[in-house]
Amino acid sequence: MRPPEQTTSVQNPVKGESSLVTFSMGCFWKPEALFGGVEGVQKTWVGYVGGDSDNPTYWNLGQHIETVQLEINTSLVSYRQLLDLFFTNHSPTKAPWKRQYTSAIFFRSPGQEEIIRQRIAQEEKKIQQKLFTLVLPFQKFYLAEERHQKWYLQRNPALRSELLKSFPNFPEFLNSTAASQLNAYLAGFWPKPKAEFLLQKMPLSEARKQIILAQPLLRNVAHCS
Repeated sequence: MRPPEQTTSVQNPVKGESSLVTFSMGCFWKPEALFGGVEGVQKTWVGYVGGDSDNPTYWNLGQHIETVQLEINTSLVSYRQLLDLFFTNHSPTKAPWKRQYTSAIFFRSPGQEEIIRQRIAQEEKKIQQKLFTLVLPFQKFYLAEERHQKWYLQRNPALRSELLKSFPNFPEFLNSTAASQLNAYLAGFWPKPKAEFLLQKMPLSEARKQIILAQPLLRNVAHCS
């Protein structure tokens, strides 16, 4: 995956309208990290969308698809910019080997659907190939299990334990912009100077901060299993 373009400052709260965006790009660990490093993305979650069964789990998905859902500040990032990242960072030119890894974009309005279909047509014309990206109406997002959320950030048990102490509970950690950004850094999608600046403001021990900063980039290890 190609890292998003970076700005020079750590994201700070900016007034603007919030909106939800839902993409499926195969295994959901890496896309969550990719979008977590984008300025204007406030929250990231991984989960399941697109099936007809209630309360799916990783081992009982039915027809649901692995998905990343984003809360964005539309003053800082546009839907079209996110579509750029969607198509730049995966190439669905072959049918998925398994339903859960399907390429899909879930629209929330007729206008959004039109934008998506126009963009797919442009991509197909550019590469002279059919794209196997589904365009589906958004229905309901089911949050994936805790172990799948902020996957890169949770891989070190000691770091995970201390980091979670910085938040009142797991949902607060899950909904944290800082957690999304650090997850992006550990996956190679957020620059080290930003991570250093952010960590200065977090109540972590110096040892744990150095664990984060010393972590090798894990961009090639996100294979769901």
